Amino acid sequence: MPVQMLSWFRALLNLASWKNVEGKADAASRNTALLAQSKAQKCKPQSFSSLFWLPCLLSCLLICAVTQVRANSLGTAFTVPVAPWTFPDQPSRGLASEYLRFLFADAKVPMQFDTLPYVRVIHGLRDGSNSAAMLIPDAERDTFALRLCEVTTIRSGLLYKKSRFKNLSEADLKGLTVGIHRGTHALDKLEKSRTIQPYIIGSIEQGLKMLQLDRLDATFISSPGSDSVVRDSGLRTDDYAWLEIDSAPVVIYISRKAALAFDEAALQRLRTSCAGNAKKKMVELMVKYH
Repeated sequence: MPVQMLSWFRALLNLASWKNVEGKADAASRNTALLAQSKAQKCKPQSFSSLFWLPCLLSCLLICAVTQVRANSLGTAFTVPVAPWTFPDQPSRGLASEYLRFLFADAKVPMQFDTLPYVRVIHGLRDGSNSAAMLIPDAERDTFALRLCEVTTIRSGLLYKKSRFKNLSEADLKGLTVGIHRGTHALDKLEKSRTIQPYIIGSIEQGLKMLQLDRLDATFISSPGSDSVVRDSGLRTDDYAWLEIDSAPVVIYISRKAALAFDEAALQRLRTSCAGNAKKKMVELMVKYH
């Protein structure tokens, strides 16, 4: 405390000394200082204005450009980052990502694209923040989204090691620990049977890793994409077998609250593409991501 008080005292002395010196300054010096200050004040606003308004102007132009892009689009279509539908590390790559981009471009319907986790894609369709998505249809989703068109069929099943099971069948699944992807309806038939021990996985890659380490007896995987996903995970396809459990259609959903749902001309162009050019594109993608 004494040291701090001494510092304050010295500061007061310095201030007093400065005031004393200032008081003794001659009139000419003060006039010179006042003149310089006056000139500085005249120059300062102009300099400040140039430095301040230029970045502001550039920022406004950037904001306007982004706003214009968004205004020209009819929203954002989200895909789920699950290979081979959308590859998490390459969002523009994948069956769903590439198909949706082709479909909207072919129909000349402006749309932005992004990815979200499965549950948030569904919530987005419900509240209108997600304009379109490629999903397995069900009665609940039909209440808040329109079925634009059916684009393909997904075959859902389980991957397992040949070294553990010679020829696995549904009857052999009783009591086995099976990786089920969070939020998916692809294995509803299996879950309703209550014969398995479901283990919720956050991604296909997680399920494959756990299967490789024998922490799962089998894990969810779908076709198209089963072979390519296994290869991309560094696993030998010859060491694994696939048991088909169910199949379901895949449709394009349009949120009932999205602007696109009220643009009948755009919807009609999308339906035309679904039945024509986009249908041919899906055949190519099914081969590519088998």
